[in-house]
Amino acid sequence: MLPRILYISPGPTFKPRDPVFLRHYKYLSNYFQWVILTTTPEAEDFQIDNFRFLSMKFDPGIQSFYRFRSFCRQHAALSLQRDHSFDLVTTYDPLKTGLIGAGIAKMHGAKFAPEVNGVYTSPAEWLDNPNKPINMAKKTIYPFIMYYVLRQAHGARLLFRQQLAPFNDIMQGKVVVDFRRFVDAEKFKPNREKKEVLFVGFPFKRKGVDVLISAFKKISPKHPDWTLKILGWFPDPAELHNAIGGHPQIFHHPPVHHDEMPEYIGSCGILVLPSRSEAMGRVLLEAMAAGKPRIGSNVDGIPTVINDGVDGLLCEPGNIDDLARKLDMLMGNQQLRKKLGEAGRLRAKREFTEEVYMRNLVGFYNAVLAAF
Repeated sequence: MLPRILYISPGPTFKPRDPVFLRHYKYLSNYFQWVILTTTPEAEDFQIDNFRFLSMKFDPGIQSFYRFRSFCRQHAALSLQRDHSFDLVTTYDPLKTGLIGAGIAKMHGAKFAPEVNGVYTSPAEWLDNPNKPINMAKKTIYPFIMYYVLRQAHGARLLFRQQLAPFNDIMQGKVVVDFRRFVDAEKFKPNREKKEVLFVGFPFKRKGVDVLISAFKKISPKHPDWTLKILGWFPDPAELHNAIGGHPQIFHHPPVHHDEMPEYIGSCGILVLPSRSEAMGRVLLEAMAAGKPRIGSNVDGIPTVINDGVDGLLCEPGNIDDLARKLDMLMGNQQLRKKLGEAGRLRAKREFTEEVYMRNLVGFYNAVLAAF
């Protein structure tokens, strides 16, 4: 009988029947009996081969965690009653879903292995709204939650090797792997090149938007035909607009659905992610697949997806002058932009494919199941 795996993700998961998801369901069904518990805009329950997708309606309210925990625990208890115990429980993070998953793994006598998709202990995580009570509480509580959850774990999947450095002592002897997600090179591809520097994301300070605006202002007189587009949702637009200061070459674009991102990324000239903390940066993979030159901060997981001087450029986090130099270098050299972009696209097709990702995922689960 195939091993039974439970995956818990907070969601909301949009388009759970998307062709990419359907391929994953079928692929994983060759190796495991799989159940995913998550949230979606409307409740879903369907089965494809050995893969069951079960979700509750997304609830953005203050009690959402407790409702979702109850939803997950009820399903886990029902599975036990039907003699369908899980062999492995895995979760999206070692925080909220990690707490839920650790409890269910204990209930089922299962192995437990959370994913780690953020740098939750970085001081940069709390630069935005640092005095907000909820952020002050998270800053204090998160390390304790992670310590508790990771102590229960038999393994963890990271995005870069040093992601759990503060917890190395309790991860000794466990199955710890790091690999990046995949990017669809058929969707993300070079369309054309506008003389546009593109930033995608939020929040403001952790992503280094303030640094990017200041750096662009320093070199914009030298490149009057270039613009900076900042695409994303900002809860305090005044902060962003004050930083832009009415600069005629800098624009804010409201967030768009992910389906529209191939057009925005595929037509920019340079993509920049100057984060002060970043586990990986999905947009860096998308820009890589689209054959675009990229500049990213030399911090956390970004250097694992940018080979400096080969398929992109790295800058020191928070360093306005260094970022300005790298922007100036690329904006003024079309051949360098083309060289870095083409090298990135080749690398994306080699290292960050769906096939590689799924093979790594199955290998990780099997390693945890076989451990101890």
